[in-house]
Amino acid sequence: MARRTKDDAEKTRKAIIDAAEQVFFAQGVSRSSLEQVARAAKVTRGAVYWHFKNKAELCDAMLKRIFLPQEDMLEKLAAESESPLEDLRSASIHALEMIARDKRRRRVVTILYLRCEYMEEMLGIIRRRNASKARMLSLSEKLFARAKALGRLSPCWDPRRASQALQAMMIGIVVNGLEIGKKSVFTNGASCIEVFFNSLQVRC
Repeated sequence: MARRTKDDAEKTRKAIIDAAEQVFFAQGVSRSSLEQVARAAKVTRGAVYWHFKNKAELCDAMLKRIFLPQEDMLEKLAAESESPLEDLRSASIHALEMIARDKRRRRVVTILYLRCEYMEEMLGIIRRRNASKARMLSLSEKLFARAKALGRLSPCWDPRRASQALQAMMIGIVVNGLEIGKKSVFTNGASCIEVFFNSLQVRC
């Protein structure tokens, strides 16, 4: 019975996060209420508050479900990779391909960059976004540092500048693709990533 109760609670939590994705995407985070999320999830408002104390906490859970696996993968690569440039290039292109193919991921990233207004109630989400960007920047810098230690990073680049350039390019491709609404932007963006990584290996 206890196991069933735990499973039911997890199913309810998942249904609430799924509903939040739909509601936040359609209306923007600030214009949405937990009451609307509850109706979309077909649960009571009390059920929503049982799992999430406020909208920011719900939004944070939605983001973690998408971004934590990617961050964890980069952390593993940063610690173990013997081909850091190749692995980071593959991870970057894979991230773009996932956004192009996966409607859920595209929805969540759209919410994060285009549907999350800078209002006081959303400060926690903005901090989460900034923390995620900082962590990804740090992990990619570690991979570039590994490449430098292995003699594979062009002297034209240092790890910090390379990681900053990669992050700026990735965010630019993603936001542009979401704003335009064409999957081809992500495909073309993957080609840009290829060219960028080729430049990292060129000797000046």
